[in-house]
Amino acid sequence: MRVGSKRGALLGVLLLLAVALAACASDGAASAQLGPAGSPLAKIDRGMNEVDVREVLGEPDSSRSYQTWKGWNPFYYGSDTARTDWVYDSRGRVVFARNRYSGRLSVIHVVHDPSQGH
Repeated sequence: MRVGSKRGALLGVLLLLAVALAACASDGAASAQLGPAGSPLAKIDRGMNEVDVREVLGEPDSSRSYQTWKGWNPFYYGSDTARTDWVYDSRGRVVFARNRYSGRLSVIHVVHDPSQGH
């Protein structure tokens, strides 16, 4: 193997590693406003638990739980194997990830949809 091709392979691996690390860093970003300004959903932040969400929005009008594709991967050891959506009529929904080890719910996404529940 020539020196130039080794250097190119090394640069390729380093670039791939940098992209992977950047993707991981974006998952742990600081809490940010998830709902639109002026909406009660704007008070919901990424990482909030179900107790905090109930204090802000009250009880959901309905909910549903489902398994993510990660739950079927035998080599995935993370915690996002199931999700729970809380639906608030005329406002939208709050999406939680369920930690498979602790059972804790943690907000990952908010969907503002005034037609939700109708």
